[in-house]
This record gives sequence, structure tokens and C-alpha cells, in this order.
Amino acid sequence: MIILAIDTTTEYSSLALLDSSRLIAEFNWLCRQNHSTELAPGVEMLLDKANLSIKDIEAVGVAIGPGNFNGLRVGLSVAKGIAYSLNIPIKGVSSFKAIAFEYALPEVQIVPAIKTSRGQIAAAFYEFRDGKLIETNPPLIEHTENFTQQIGEKSLFCGDIDHELRSILSDKLGADALFAPSIKGVRHAATIARMAGEAILAGNQDNISSLEPDYLKPPYITKPKDKKTVCGTADYTDKAVIWDMDGVIVNSASFHLKAWQEAAKSVGASISEEYFWKTFGIKNSEIVAGLGLSLNQKQETDLIKTKESLFRQMIKGAIKPLPGAIELILELKKHKTPMAVASSAPLENLKCILNELEIRRYFKAIVGEEDVKQGKPDPEVFIKAAGLLAVSPQKCVVIEDAIPGIEGAKKAGMACLAVAGTAPADRLTGADRVVTSLEQIQADELLELIK
Repeated sequence: MIILAIDTTTEYSSLALLDSSRLIAEFNWLCRQNHSTELAPGVEMLLDKANLSIKDIEAVGVAIGPGNFNGLRVGLSVAKGIAYSLNIPIKGVSSFKAIAFEYALPEVQIVPAIKTSRGQIAAAFYEFRDGKLIETNPPLIEHTENFTQQIGEKSLFCGDIDHELRSILSDKLGADALFAPSIKGVRHAATIARMAGEAILAGNQDNISSLEPDYLKPPYITKPKDKKTVCGTADYTDKAVIWDMDGVIVNSASFHLKAWQEAAKSVGASISEEYFWKTFGIKNSEIVAGLGLSLNQKQETDLIKTKESLFRQMIKGAIKPLPGAIELILELKKHKTPMAVASSAPLENLKCILNELEIRRYFKAIVGEEDVKQGKPDPEVFIKAAGLLAVSPQKCVVIEDAIPGIEGAKKAGMACLAVAGTAPADRLTGADRVVTSLEQIQADELLELIK
């Protein structure tokens, strides 16, 4: 069972992929307060390094706190989005228990601690009995000077123990204060993965709807001074935009047609323009299946690889954005609106196009053919993109050009803007609004389609 684990309890973030008890990959970094912009790309990078796609994930483990309010919110949202879209089990793991698990020793009290705001310490108390961690006292939050009064026996302190707290504990407890060796701030998602995996295999997974962060105390949130952005319009940072690629950001149809026609020659077949336009926008495997060729699995795979390789060669230095696309992307960036690409195209193609146009950095997530089991009009690709953006589907608007994409967006519960071109405007009535060019819509108008 391949488990993705997420730990965003502090200003450090940690991700891990575990296959049963074997660590596949782990990534730890200092992201400070940038969890919302860095976590989804971090997941993508981790999967790329492991040579896996998101659909290979079979379970999700996530640290549920206590910890940083914003970090917990983002981490749990991404974890839930992935678990929901893939229909896989999820398990929340206590931050305290995960820290204590790494340093479990018999005959000593284990005290994992996490620094919180305003000079306070959050801590829990465990003992290691019969191979299991047992919580001996309820977790607490105390000011540093009062924290030592809660320690009544020889204890091993682990977690965020800085020099000041270590000195205080040593002065108060003397030889009864033991300290686990650690690098400040490092998070170990591999431990989260192991603990979550053991719980899930034992049948102890969480309900995705009721799983919530453990803050220990209500989060301190200041009220915003106003509801304006730098552009002088409403604050839309709680909304997201999901872009299709072909026919929306670029007009790549002619390149795809030429690539298909050239690749088809290798198997003695031909592809007419009529068939191409009929199948444009659906998964490659479905396009090949519709040709009625007697191909085995390897021949089909080789045909698709040849076509996509030819496509990427053809677009180098030749692909151009559609009118208004780049301008709208930049305007949404000014609104601080998170964006993703959700397409039936292979990931390598999507990344190639985004790099050619020099706009890859504006998208927090990319979901392609390899990431989904069902193609459009199934809503899976859009729901997965929303999960990676940590935004609910109801707060997303999709920009599409094809009827299957519009159907998928609406099935996902999302608003939809349709761009006529691939299909005529009078056939795109399922969208909330139809334009013939993205030059005809502004960022605030687009986001206002979200009810």
C-alpha cells in the first residue's frame, strides 16, 4: 500500500511516500507561512522524483495538530482533496504522538513539545508500554515558566525544544530532564505515513467528512482591515480557477492533428480531420480504441508515445497563447487567486507548453491524463485539481472549450466559463457564460461566476 503523508504543523513542511514499510521518498523544507502556495507543488515534485503519479497513492496520512493554524488548515484540505478524489482511506495522526513515536523509550516519560505563539508551549505526555505509546495525561498549553511545574518525573523531551527552553528545563529538573537529539524544525512525514498505514490496515481509518484539526485552543485570527486587493476589487483569495489547456490557453489542435496523422502511419493507419475533431479533448487510449485497429497493448502504448513525442517536437518555438489568455492569468495572479491546469493531455505535454509560454510558475497544480482513472466528462480531473489547490469544488470556476469538459465541471459542482472555438457558442449552453475570446472577460467577472 502506497501512502502519502503530509505534515504542515509548523513553519516547516514534510511530505513522504511509503510503500508498506519501505520509504520511497521524503521531502522536508522551510516554507514559513507559504503552505498554501508551496504544498501542492511539493506533492507534485515528490511524485515526480518517485516516478509515480497521483493515482498511484492508495492511502493518505496527515498530521492533524496541534500546530500552526494556517499550516494545519492547508495540509488537511490537500489531504482530504486527494483522498476524496481518489476514493482512498485517510487517517489523521496526532502531531504529538508522531514526535513521541520516534523517541519511544521504556521506563521514562516521553514529552513531545511544540512551540506556539505568545511564548507558550504545547505538550503531551506518553509512556511506552508493551510496544505501544500510551497517553498518560491530557495535552496542555502553558507559558514557558509554568510548563516545568507540570513535569513530575524523569522525562525525555523531544520536538521543538530550543536552547532557552532546554536551559529552563535543565535548571528546574536537573538529571531528570533528558533531551532527544534533533535538528530544529525538521518534520518527519515518514513517521506519519507509518502510523497512518498501521491504523488503516487495522481498519481504523477516519471519516473524511468529520476529520478536523486539533488546535488545543481556538486559533487567533485578526480581522482584515478591508476587503480590497491591490487592484481595488473584491478579495477573491478564497476562490480558485481551473484551466483547460487545448483551446483555452493555446490552440494546439493543428499540432495534435499533424502528430496523430504522422504517428498513425507507423501502424498503417490514417486519421481523418473529421475523426480528429470528433475525438479532440478525450483521453488518448479512447482515441486509439475508436480507430478499430488490431493492436496489442504494447503497440497501442508505442503509438501514443510516438504521437506525443512528435507533438512536443512540433510545438517547440511555434506554440502561441490564445488572445487574452496570458493577460487573464496575470490579472488573476494580481488577485492572488490560486490556479491549476486540469486537462486530458499527458503531463509532459502540459509542462512543455507551460514552459514554452513561460507561465508554469503561475499554476500551483497540474493534473493530466496520468493522474485520473476517468477522462472528461467525468469530474475526477477537476475534483483532483481542487484538492491540490486546497479549495472546495464549489469555490472553483473552470475555463473550458469542449462540451465534455463543461459537463465534467458542472458534475464537480463548479462554475464554468466556456470559450467558443473548438465548438460553436450555441452548443456550449451548459456553461455559466460563453465568450468567443478571453479578451472579453476580466478576472473579477470570471470569479463572480462562483456563487
